[in-house]
Amino acid sequence: MSSIYNNNHQQASSSSSSSAAAQDHYHHGIPGIPTDGLVVLLQNSKTGSQVYLVGTVHVCKESAELVKKVIDYVRPDVVAVELCKRRAAAQMNWKAKDETLYTLFWNSLRAPGGLCTKIYMFSQNYRSHRLHTFGILPGLEFKVAMEESSRMGARCFYIDQDSAVIFQQFLKVVSSFELLQIAYDNYRANIHPDFVYEKYTRSFARESNSNLKKQYPNIFKVRIEDRDKFMFTNLRNLEGKVVAVVGMAHMDGIELLWKLAEEEDDNCSVH
Repeated sequence: MSSIYNNNHQQASSSSSSSAAAQDHYHHGIPGIPTDGLVVLLQNSKTGSQVYLVGTVHVCKESAELVKKVIDYVRPDVVAVELCKRRAAAQMNWKAKDETLYTLFWNSLRAPGGLCTKIYMFSQNYRSHRLHTFGILPGLEFKVAMEESSRMGARCFYIDQDSAVIFQQFLKVVSSFELLQIAYDNYRANIHPDFVYEKYTRSFARESNSNLKKQYPNIFKVRIEDRDKFMFTNLRNLEGKVVAVVGMAHMDGIELLWKLAEEEDDNCSVH
């Protein structure tokens, strides 16, 4: 499966191939929610499970509202989120702190690694700090998903790789120059609560992925490709009605892997 994925993942980055493959999944049947690709229905013909895959923007309250609507309508047996146990605990226990640039700087210096890694960590912490000053909690949709699963008695699964593992893999493939470039991009990022949610379409995510792959192919593999495969594998093993909440950047990859798995199962049943 991994070789097929590596040969075909680029197809998911082009609007012509992935949109044609995805259209069959867009008709999820949930009233009041557009069939624009932010919510897709993936059928597992082997187990009979139904996975409502919800693509989100981590800094948008609209994504959190979408997640709640889908869960309330589907009333799933399982809620799956793009988190590991470590990140889930941090998300649920997060509390606002009175942080200054001084404290952010010194906390970043305590991070393991060399100077470039510390500068990168400072840029990440600074970006989160700026979001919090606007009243934005990154990953709010995951918090809502976990709360909703508890409210209706659904099982909650964390389907992503451990964040520490992802970070270690990231540091192995990124150069010092790239760390500084990303830190600079984080610093310059336009973060404002009034940005237009509607522009974050599947096409926008696809273009962003394509740009990331061209500029930082090794980082793209660690942050997107490898995690697509990890989450896909976990989702294929879930049974019943499932609502899975993932960042929009992972939608194309998971859909493509799902399509290939279904085709493989069909071929096996024929033979």
